[in-house]
Amino acid sequence: MTDKEPPASHVENLSAEELGEDIHISKSRVNVTGTVQLTAGKIVYIPTPTSDPRDPLNLGKWQKTMILISISLFSTIGLSLVSGFGGLLGFYIPQYAAAGKTYADITSLMTYPTLTMGIGNLIGMPLAIAVGRRVVLLVATAIMVIGAILCAYADNFEHHLAFRMLIGLSAGQSEALIPMITQEIFFLHERSTFLMLQQSIQTIATAVFTLFASPIANAITPQWWYGLGACISGVSLIISAVFVVETKYDRPKSSFQEIETGDDSDQVSNNQGKTSDLTVATERPPLDFVTYQARTWRSDLRLWVGRPEWRKGLDTFIQSFQLLLFPNVLWAMALNGLTLGVNIAIGTTYGNIVTTLYNWPQKSASYVNCGQIVTSLIALPVFGFGSDRLIKWFANRRNGIHEPETRLLPLIFPIIVGTFTAVLYGMGATHPSEYHWFVYVWAVAAYYFAFVGANIVAITYLLDSYPQRASPLLIIICAFRGIISFGVSYGIQPFIDEKGYDGAFGTFGALTAVFGLLGIPVFIWGRRIRQITGKYTVDKE
Repeated sequence: MTDKEPPASHVENLSAEELGEDIHISKSRVNVTGTVQLTAGKIVYIPTPTSDPRDPLNLGKWQKTMILISISLFSTIGLSLVSGFGGLLGFYIPQYAAAGKTYADITSLMTYPTLTMGIGNLIGMPLAIAVGRRVVLLVATAIMVIGAILCAYADNFEHHLAFRMLIGLSAGQSEALIPMITQEIFFLHERSTFLMLQQSIQTIATAVFTLFASPIANAITPQWWYGLGACISGVSLIISAVFVVETKYDRPKSSFQEIETGDDSDQVSNNQGKTSDLTVATERPPLDFVTYQARTWRSDLRLWVGRPEWRKGLDTFIQSFQLLLFPNVLWAMALNGLTLGVNIAIGTTYGNIVTTLYNWPQKSASYVNCGQIVTSLIALPVFGFGSDRLIKWFANRRNGIHEPETRLLPLIFPIIVGTFTAVLYGMGATHPSEYHWFVYVWAVAAYYFAFVGANIVAITYLLDSYPQRASPLLIIICAFRGIISFGVSYGIQPFIDEKGYDGAFGTFGALTAVFGLLGIPVFIWGRRIRQITGKYTVDKE
């Protein structure tokens, strides 16, 4: 399955001619992990570009576009089958209630798949590190096809729940693996834009599929709603097999402007033999078809590249638990988990509210999701283009130095919106005669804005802070937040029964504000935190 690859070490020995135009920067200015020279008259490319045609960063624009479309389709169908089910709960309530299931039991069809999404990341990400991203994506898509078919034929509650949890294991790859693939084909200065672009494609397509979940299920039965999901998953499998290439690629620390331990690579980059400077590239070198092999359709269709690195996969799993001890990482994960959990709690309860308190027909319940399309169109310029432009602007004011904490500034908007929205949702559900049904359309869209903001900000901030720990960081953000969100959303119905909608969602609003405010000390002392914790992200070898 593999062709002979050029030695990875060649990347760290690039000459000035191979790098194109390059400059020297003082190591003392970037001696804290995550602090990098981003501008020097021109944008500095991070990671350092190579001449290898098979480097994922050197993929053509059309290939990158097709990868984004392919992985977004996978994410769309997976998330739609999990979260879009909120609009279908009403179809199953009479059947399962007659079988003795409570409403809290029935809502587990939404909450438990969220838990298995987190577990799926704990399984899938180490495998993606050990074997490759492409094969994990294809296997996950195949599992999704099987899970959707099994759900369509499920004849009792227990089987239905088990098969939905299987879908959750597969759909979980959309949370960590998909951002991982996306960030591996783009440079740091464009990372937020394309992560948000991928999220926007995914969100708009998911919103459309979820929006029409109720009328589709009403027209073709809920079983065939799953059948439709299986068919689209099959199409996604074919497209991914053709267009998604392996994005796993070994890079030295020096390509991220980090110091190589125990070598003299920095002396190579300094013509005077000093170790005080690093060389960075502001131009991309031409592709080298002499030293490296050309990219071909045959090489792109390989299931994996090179030999599996099982030890590396295990190390990634272990490192994810170690990184949880970092205060900035713990805060980002907790904020993400909370906002996801509240978002799921809203998605689980809105259908019952609009159909019982506002007398909406069951087939129209999912129309509440229409606002998420607007959310994506707003979030793209704020958290995508806006974030990348913001870090460039601040870098220019700091003599070209980029500090990852700059990524946290746009978080102000989603925290304010999320706090207000959670409280409003609870008040509306408690006093329906005093509030219009548009409250729920707003809430579904606005709190999703809060979650997307927290998600993109957390991912870009942590990836910028610890670039050599991208994989375990994505496990933390996506796997552990799934577990936290399950805890938040699992007890939602008993919580509502005890405290009322206003008490439950008022609490969620307060927690959103508190975790948002905790971002202030992270912003102020983030560099000091990275300076202390950075030494623990260095590999022994």
